[in-house]
Amino acid sequence: MVLHRAHTMSASYNHFTCRTYKKDGEACTGHYIRECILDEIVLEDLRRVTSAAREHPEKFAAYIGSKQSAELQREIRRQEKELAAMRKRKAELDAIFKKLYEDSVLGRITTEQFQMLSGSYMEEQNLITVGIPHKENEIQRLRETVNGTDGFLDKAKRYTDITKLTPKLLRLFIEKIVVHEKEVKWSKHAPQTVEIYYNGIGYVDSGQQDVEEALEAPESLQTQETEEPRQAS
Repeated sequence: MVLHRAHTMSASYNHFTCRTYKKDGEACTGHYIRECILDEIVLEDLRRVTSAAREHPEKFAAYIGSKQSAELQREIRRQEKELAAMRKRKAELDAIFKKLYEDSVLGRITTEQFQMLSGSYMEEQNLITVGIPHKENEIQRLRETVNGTDGFLDKAKRYTDITKLTPKLLRLFIEKIVVHEKEVKWSKHAPQTVEIYYNGIGYVDSGQQDVEEALEAPESLQTQETEEPRQAS
């Protein structure tokens, strides 16, 4: 998001607009959110999450760990599925090249035909050959990922009275904030989804069931899908 300051008007008119839309109007929508509204949402959520971390440190750590574990396993499975598809396609291309070479040697196709047919597969084969080790490394990195719950708990204990957002607090706690288009474009009152991702622990559930309630829920429920992100209206 890009911040636009209203130099000739009240600071309440300061707003963020979509950076992706400014770069490529077809890749996203021209959505925005006022700075004061976003500050209020982030401050409230930061208080909520840090309070839960301080009051229920062990349950909070278990909750984040189980959530991260589930998300991590889903991502690993997705990456492994892509890797399997790449390996399968590589084997298919190898077989195609072998068949084309045999046909060329036996005179079933001319040299020109061999070059034309093989050339159409060469670029794809090269991309897959390079991509497979990259995919393998990414899967290995995911398997070695360690959550940053301990670090977050330590920061939550040090900052017990958060009354105002500051650049220091944002750098310390927030990894990224994702602002979505309103449910009704250009509406002044339609809900707008805001996802807040915290350093080391990612997105923490919010909505109708707050963190404290989630922490008190049975362990089997804590590993279920996350709830809807925060909404601004």
